[in-house]
Amino acid sequence: MTVAVEQRNEQRLYVDWPIWFAEDYGKTFYCGRILAISSTAVSLSCYLTKKSLPSGKQITVYFKVPHLDIANLTQVGRIFRIDTIDGNFRRIVILFDEPLPFKPSELELLNPSFAAAV
Repeated sequence: MTVAVEQRNEQRLYVDWPIWFAEDYGKTFYCGRILAISSTAVSLSCYLTKKSLPSGKQITVYFKVPHLDIANLTQVGRIFRIDTIDGNFRRIVILFDEPLPFKPSELELLNPSFAAAV
C-alpha cells in the first residue's frame, strides 16, 4: 500500500460557504459551495457541464467569510483541477494568483466566535 506524503505548506479550513465564480465580470456566473480553503487555493463543489470551464482557465471567485469584519472577497486564479463527482456535479480546485490577506485555518485565533460558527 502506498502512503501519500502531505505536501501542503498550510493547513486547510473545511467549510460549507457559498461561492460564485466566472471567467470575467459580465460573463456567466456559477454558484457553488466551498469545501476547503487555504490562503492560496479553494476547493469547491458545483454543477457544471464538461465544456464550461477547462483546466488552466483564468477565473474570478467571489465569496464572504462569515463572522469576520471582512468585506466580500474577490480573488483571481486559475483552475487547477476539475473532478467529476457524479454526472454534472464537479469538484473544482482553484489556485489564487495572489494569496488571501489571512490564513483561513487560523480564523478562530482572530475571532473566537468564528469557531462556533463553522
